[in-house]
Amino acid sequence: MGLALDEPKEADEHYTINEVPVIVDPFAMKIIKESGGLNIRSSVFGPTAELVGSECSSGCSSCG
Repeated sequence: MGLALDEPKEADEHYTINEVPVIVDPFAMKIIKESGGLNIRSSVFGPTAELVGSECSSGCSSCG
């Protein structure tokens, strides 16, 4: 499985999580850290990535 939104760059940060290589640019890593992390889940549409701080409860006014 792979997801590429751009070609890797020299400044990108490289990680291996559960044997999966992950490459993240510095700006995206800043957003991920500010939100509290990143959840990767399986769905009927395949794997999805969601910022931890973006999860809504039933009282969240920004939920559609």
